[in-house]
Amino acid sequence: MAKMQKSFSHSDLSEESQDWVAQFRHHLKGPAQVECFSSRNTSVGRYRTMRMRRFGRSRKSADIPTLIIPPLAVHDAGFVDLFAGNSLIETLLNAGHDAIHLADWRKLSPDSAEQSIDACMSDLAIAIDDLGGRVNLVGLCLGGLFALLLAARFPAKVEKLVLAGTPVDMDAQLSLLTYHAGKLQTLPRNLVAAEDWLAPLAINKTTELSGLEAMQRDLGSFSRKDLDALAAFGAWAQRKGDLSAPYLRDLLMRIIKGNEIAKGEFKVLGRTIDLKDIRASLFVLAGTRDEIAPRRQALRVLDLVGTPKARKRSLAVEAGHLALFMGRKTLSREWRMIAGWLQSQAPRAQKAA
Repeated sequence: MAKMQKSFSHSDLSEESQDWVAQFRHHLKGPAQVECFSSRNTSVGRYRTMRMRRFGRSRKSADIPTLIIPPLAVHDAGFVDLFAGNSLIETLLNAGHDAIHLADWRKLSPDSAEQSIDACMSDLAIAIDDLGGRVNLVGLCLGGLFALLLAARFPAKVEKLVLAGTPVDMDAQLSLLTYHAGKLQTLPRNLVAAEDWLAPLAINKTTELSGLEAMQRDLGSFSRKDLDALAAFGAWAQRKGDLSAPYLRDLLMRIIKGNEIAKGEFKVLGRTIDLKDIRASLFVLAGTRDEIAPRRQALRVLDLVGTPKARKRSLAVEAGHLALFMGRKTLSREWRMIAGWLQSQAPRAQKAA
């Protein structure tokens, strides 16, 4: 099999770039970032598996709230609000949203039975009820799978659905996730380090070029702003949490390796999920250089859901995985378009028959 990732070393960089990287590493030695998010936010709900955060002002009563579901993966949700100019939260608020809500997953012990997919789905359903009973869902990476399952299990709770960098049909194209999961025969009952099993999603804290690619910043820039932005990326990359065995077993063996969601075989809260039950308006964002959620895996969902063709939209952009969520160009172009789409008036989705 051809090598799917390139490992960068100092030999790959010019002398000038090596000096820039050295400055960046020195900058990282400053005080550790305590707060995961760069924007002010308010905790508006605490649940077993997550905390609900609100960014921006209290929403108007007539507005349908927007809820972002980040991936429950190796790193925390800080990437959605990493730094000014590299913040999805900031982009959506500046585009006219009064408030953005975020499901911020709690850190739990590796063997905690509470952190199962059913437990997460139950908390999300309750949180949506607390927000008024109907929301726009924005699912990022593997968080998009939770958004997809919610929209199929509880169609009446979802007005619009955005999936960004979300692998849906694992058989549609080989990826880093399907390659690694395909080699697993079984998982031990107790898992200590989540990154051992989700290695493709773990960012090495010394991988400056990962930050440059993800944030779409200039390698030749020596500005304090660029250094601060990459320092924020480095701090986020160092924050890792443990994931539970029940969650990882379902994710790796059933969803990624078994492809049960796309096949219509995955159960959530006692019911087998059929993606045809999804009638919500759908917007899919994919990256042409995404090795975690390659384009065919991500766009295949358009054929699997029950949403009428007139209410489906998709974009494939020249970007890698992380740049879909924190890249300056992607945020200023594609995400501003998505923000407008979320705010536009559309016929209400009909319930599946």
